[in-house]
Amino acid sequence: MIVKIKDVFKTIGTPSITYVSRNDGEYERLLAENLEVAGKLCLITGPSKTGKSTLYQKVLADMNRLPLIMRCDEQMTIDDVWRKALEDVNFDRITASTASEDLQISGSAKVGGNIGWAWLAKLIGEVSLGISDKVSESIAREKIISKPSPKHLIPILKNLPYVLVIEDFHYLNDEVKKSLFQQWKAFVDEEVSVIVLGTTHHAVDLAYSNRDLVGRIAHIEVGTWLTPDIEKIITSGFSYLNVPIQKSLVKFIATECVGLPIITQSCCLRMFFDKRISEIDTKKGGPKPAFDIDDLSKSLYNVAHTDFSVFKDIYDVIIRGFRKGGQKYNSYELLLLIFTLDPITFKLQRHEIDERLAQLSLKFTTPPATSINSTLGVLSKLQNKYAFELLEWSQKLKTLYILEPSFLFYLRWKEERKVTDAFDTDRIERIYQIIFKDMPTKFPTIRIKS
Repeated sequence: MIVKIKDVFKTIGTPSITYVSRNDGEYERLLAENLEVAGKLCLITGPSKTGKSTLYQKVLADMNRLPLIMRCDEQMTIDDVWRKALEDVNFDRITASTASEDLQISGSAKVGGNIGWAWLAKLIGEVSLGISDKVSESIAREKIISKPSPKHLIPILKNLPYVLVIEDFHYLNDEVKKSLFQQWKAFVDEEVSVIVLGTTHHAVDLAYSNRDLVGRIAHIEVGTWLTPDIEKIITSGFSYLNVPIQKSLVKFIATECVGLPIITQSCCLRMFFDKRISEIDTKKGGPKPAFDIDDLSKSLYNVAHTDFSVFKDIYDVIIRGFRKGGQKYNSYELLLLIFTLDPITFKLQRHEIDERLAQLSLKFTTPPATSINSTLGVLSKLQNKYAFELLEWSQKLKTLYILEPSFLFYLRWKEERKVTDAFDTDRIERIYQIIFKDMPTKFPTIRIKS
């Protein structure tokens, strides 16, 4: 059977062949159970690209439900939120799906006749909308959308197989967030469940600060993936393609992809694409490609420079810092450089920063503590100036965090690397030389266990 590689290792949409239920399906079970409880507000939080969207899409598909997706941005008002959700309602899709018995609608919707905007207007109340009993679909839609309200959405969510999904909640300004949580009481009272996705715990804080929602919130925290779960993505894909891959390579991919399934999928896909292979005959005995560590290194580098090239300009901004002239110690560069050293981590306490800087001092002068402390202190101001947020220095906890896992991946693979079995100090020298570009370069080294 001829199989396209892109259909196995999917970088867009929900994977099927390489879909992995994390922690033995714990997240899927929690979300499904809470959606079954009428009136639950399901908050899914975690770093970007950790599979939050894939999670709810898989669960809703298994439940024969459709997501009514509303993606937020910082310019939205509270009316914009409800208007956007209403605009995305597709009655034709519901009608076609129920006719083929793919989806089920409630008894009240069946009794109401033809499902559409006129049907919805009757449920809302023609008088409140200022329309007559007999009205066209287009006029009914215009009137409903012109006065967006959660009360207009609730009949849809109660009677049709839609589930409201609020994506990128963290982009909304604080006042809109507060208003949303206040208005969600109407959904709770009508026993309508909602899914909200965000990258931070701020949504959780807001939700629990609303006393009307206490006891109606289900918080599912989705962090970066554990290595064994990432390995399952790789092995299931290669097994399906009937292509062998060394266990050491599987382990290396799973580690370097920093717990992000999307990078894992992209890396595996790129390994084939780099060999000009877009499809494979999966039958046994046929010709199969062979991969080694250099192939893997190349694919990781290519993924960093194609899928995550957006970080290049941001990286340049950070290493420039606020300096107007020369900078004696290049502290900004060094704070990024230490995250490229092993073991991989998303946070470093102040003493760990010093320990990693000490590794660099094998070849180069370590900046004084005053320079490092000053740089850490202005990171927030620097990022606010250019409207991005990738790093966070907590003065209280004395800890430096990388907030965006994919940025850590970019830092480690922004420069092409070859893998040899030599000392880690060679790798440090190579990365440092890449930054300053003022001395001959050598390839970094990474130890691979067989």
